[in-house]
Amino acid sequence: MSVATNIYLEYWKTMVLSADAVTLIQDRVTFFVFTDAPAAVDDFKKQLKNVEVRAFETLPYRWPDATLLRYQIFDSQIESLNTDLLMHLDADMQFRFNPWDRIKGKIEKDLVCLVEHPGYWRPSGKRLVNLYISHPLLYLRDLRLKLIYGNIGAWERNHSSKAYVKKAKRKKYYCGGTWFGERIAIGKLIRKLKQDVVSDQKQNLIAIWHDESHLNKWATENNYGIETPELCFFEKYKHLNELTPVIVAVEKTESTR
Repeated sequence: MSVATNIYLEYWKTMVLSADAVTLIQDRVTFFVFTDAPAAVDDFKKQLKNVEVRAFETLPYRWPDATLLRYQIFDSQIESLNTDLLMHLDADMQFRFNPWDRIKGKIEKDLVCLVEHPGYWRPSGKRLVNLYISHPLLYLRDLRLKLIYGNIGAWERNHSSKAYVKKAKRKKYYCGGTWFGERIAIGKLIRKLKQDVVSDQKQNLIAIWHDESHLNKWATENNYGIETPELCFFEKYKHLNELTPVIVAVEKTESTR
């Protein structure tokens, strides 16, 4: 599932082409895209060999609405997303390797799997010590965040927002760009977070990191699986060098606002 309106449709096309190149046809993968240009998608999908595409028309949202409203957008067609597993991907991703066996192996009944944010993931044990020795400024930044905010991450700190996370519950921080799970569990997550976003909107509130803030609040109240940033990799982060990038968040070269 992706929202791809305006310039994001071009990023999405690149992502799907990269997925088509690494996917085996027996994996039976369908990309559901919510876009303001469904006719362009119908023309684009003719060149695909190993993945399928289905387009749903939506308004030409720009940032931040295209990200903030994604739960409402997905919920509008949730009954049509009729696959066993559902995965959300930001439109500006690219595939380096085939992830589908790995993803299927992570799924448990009624469970959502979240991906640790690449900016806030840290190795453990001696590897963490070595990381901080090599990058003392990173250590100082992390220490400051832990002292002031309870842990490294970018949680919502406005008590009035439905996305607010108490300091004591700020453990791991997850990215909004990739999450997946069994279809019924994903439907429940989408409906809950849609309600929370609408509640904030009624108070003229927007969480600090939009849909991602609400996802991280959800994580403090529910059970879920955890994946490493290999499924939402950012190549400029040196602390990720021990991981193998599978799905990569690309740098945008054009204005998306």
